[in-house]
Amino acid sequence: MAKETQTQSPDRYRIPRGVGWANAWKIAGGLGALGLVMSAAGYSADPHRFAFSWLYAFMAVLAIALGCLFYVIIQHMTGAGWSVTTRRIPETFASGLWILPVLFLPVILVGMDELYQPWLEHSEAVHAGVAEEEGHASTENLLGASVARAQEHGEVHHESGGAHAHDAHHTPQHALHAAAIEAKIPFLNRTFFIVRAFIYFAIWAFLAWFFVSNSLAQDTSKDLNRTKRMQSGAPLATFAFGMSLTFAAFDWMMSLEPAWYSTIFGVQYFAVAIVSALATIIMVAYALRSSGILADAIHVEHYHDLGKLMFGFMVFWAYISFSQFMLIWYASIPEETTYYHMRWDGGWQTFSLFLAATHFIIPFFMMISRNVKRRIPLLAFGAAWLLVNHVLECFWLVMPYANHGEGGLSVHWMDIATVLGIGGVYLSFVLFRMTQIPLIPIGDPRLARALHHEVV
Repeated sequence: MAKETQTQSPDRYRIPRGVGWANAWKIAGGLGALGLVMSAAGYSADPHRFAFSWLYAFMAVLAIALGCLFYVIIQHMTGAGWSVTTRRIPETFASGLWILPVLFLPVILVGMDELYQPWLEHSEAVHAGVAEEEGHASTENLLGASVARAQEHGEVHHESGGAHAHDAHHTPQHALHAAAIEAKIPFLNRTFFIVRAFIYFAIWAFLAWFFVSNSLAQDTSKDLNRTKRMQSGAPLATFAFGMSLTFAAFDWMMSLEPAWYSTIFGVQYFAVAIVSALATIIMVAYALRSSGILADAIHVEHYHDLGKLMFGFMVFWAYISFSQFMLIWYASIPEETTYYHMRWDGGWQTFSLFLAATHFIIPFFMMISRNVKRRIPLLAFGAAWLLVNHVLECFWLVMPYANHGEGGLSVHWMDIATVLGIGGVYLSFVLFRMTQIPLIPIGDPRLARALHHEVV
């Protein structure tokens, strides 16, 4: 275990020149550029699929950045001492939020009409003064894959003949469905959607700047007031973070099916974010350790605590996800069950069961052991496993809508290209930041306590 003190040279905690980590950002940037070129080619060939692939990849990367920001905030709010040496890694990943608004532009500029057509066209038609009957008819056509799908599964499939299936798209439930969308127009419209997106990114960018800039300034100033400032700002930051994340999840993913809603959808995305962030922190710390960097600053006791946090939030994710499923299954209301109908047909059933097994059941038994949490290579493997499943879950959340709920599960090369493009650019920015700063907060007054941390 390290016996270091705060007076130690900061160069000890920097990435040395000449090692692989010094140029890792260039590799990530190259992969990101390749992914962007492939994504651009995909857009020219199939704009509709590109829009959904881009949104899915963006939400997967955004979750990691937001989860890391939350990790930083919660450490300051609790005044934690053990985690000081682990905090700079999520700080650099949180600072990547500054570049994500640029990567969100394709959603605004080229993707909105494809992604949010079920409510966007109706909203603009109403604002243009189209007759109410025409608006309802338009909405029924656009949203025929929603309540009608549940009606067909639950009521129509037991009858024969195509006429019944056609009539299901013109039931009284559909009229209520269209009316529900019309009632949401003050919220679900293009202008307010873009304004809200700007607000979300402004909040996240400010929070990342506040905590990261104060932490970096403290590296040289050793000013204790900066610790107090960050700790005092953490409670309000937690509130702003929670509200912005929740509404962003509502806007960018839940509104893909605008008549469906879940009050815990934002909580589910939060759980996805924090699990993926903890997995990322563990993997990056282990990769640095394998290169001989930070081995004495982030030791087995820190990995043990990070593993406990990751395991706990993984169980929290499972609890939230199962609660949402159980409540919708128990109520069996058609306009609610559509969400799971879309994820139970055409190959999605196998994918859903696979995700339940690989995202919870297998890692639960893998990570529950104390021995695994204290064996760093095994813990890093478990973190990588969960991170891969995080990407798969974001696919599960977004991609069923790519074919308007019809046609079943499909995987396209653009799904990989967009992850490569967005993830590569984001990671390049983060890794470059890592080469410019100390990899632990060397000015934090609790550094000595963190260096000598021991799990009792």
